[in-house]
Amino acid sequence: MNQSLPPLPCQRLQERAFWAQGICQTLEQLGKSSRDLPGDLRAHCAPTDLSLAQISQTDMNRLWHIAARLTQDDAFGLLMGNQYHSHTIELLALAAGSSETVGDAIQRMVRYMPVFSTQVQLFSLEDEHFLTLYFEPRGTPHAFHLESVAAQCHKILKVLENGRHPLVLETRLTTDHEKHRGRCEELIGGRVRFGAKRVSVRMDRRLLSNPLPSADAFLRRRLDFALEDMLSDLPNVDFAEQVKQRIRVLVSEREVSEELVATPFNMSPRHLRRKLSETRTTYEKLLDEVRMELAMRLIQEGRLNLGRIAFELGFLDPSSFTRAFRRWTGMSPTAFRSELQGNATGLIG
Repeated sequence: MNQSLPPLPCQRLQERAFWAQGICQTLEQLGKSSRDLPGDLRAHCAPTDLSLAQISQTDMNRLWHIAARLTQDDAFGLLMGNQYHSHTIELLALAAGSSETVGDAIQRMVRYMPVFSTQVQLFSLEDEHFLTLYFEPRGTPHAFHLESVAAQCHKILKVLENGRHPLVLETRLTTDHEKHRGRCEELIGGRVRFGAKRVSVRMDRRLLSNPLPSADAFLRRRLDFALEDMLSDLPNVDFAEQVKQRIRVLVSEREVSEELVATPFNMSPRHLRRKLSETRTTYEKLLDEVRMELAMRLIQEGRLNLGRIAFELGFLDPSSFTRAFRRWTGMSPTAFRSELQGNATGLIG
């Protein structure tokens, strides 16, 4: 199994409990029982109305992890996304389908995704040929959760094609399910590329202006009103944590800047700074935290030399990295690595 350990969660982030019900229903379809789950997680799987209930990202990750272990299925997230149907995704599909064009429909999906999953934020980027829809994690959701959201969104995008040229050209997943490629492509409904940095869907930009035969202005206005109301009722997520996750992604791509951080939040860098000040932090502090966390992890992994780590984290030269590391830890990166190696030797001896 690729998911050997559940990822560290964001303690403050709450997901809608219907996701837990969907996982349990999919487990039952595979011959498993909710009795195999810890008692505190079983409460989230009860066949009752949990539309207003929430589950922490901590417990959500535990549930995904246990489901993966019980089924030994690397494609469980895609399977759940393919088979489970919630009223919320049906509402999102209806809103998308009532849009005037394919492009409008996709932007409605981007706007209202938090109603469907609070652990995923969508944003889109266009170039000359493609529109790419990125599934940006909030906090640290389980990889299967991102894959499940992508699989459910695929069902909406498939309807937008309206039987003409394919809209979705490729889906990119961060996990490596190469040995299950055929099954994964069947579940996602198209071509899949594994081992990507981010979960994303690449689409044909030429189709964005295509009108939708299901366009309905009367319905669209009322659905927008209802979905906006649902957005306003969502639990408040720590904005600084969302920004920090965005910085992690950009640092890993060596393209970090205040402008790029602000883009998926639909705000200017100035507005970003003002919002962060309300949480008593700054862009610079969050960038510093991310670099410190990544530096310590990369040194512990031992795969890269210190010069390469400095480059990966966006420092101009190794000396700048060394000064920053001393500020973070009180020791140089070389001393930190030596201490780690000494501890490992002592454990082996």
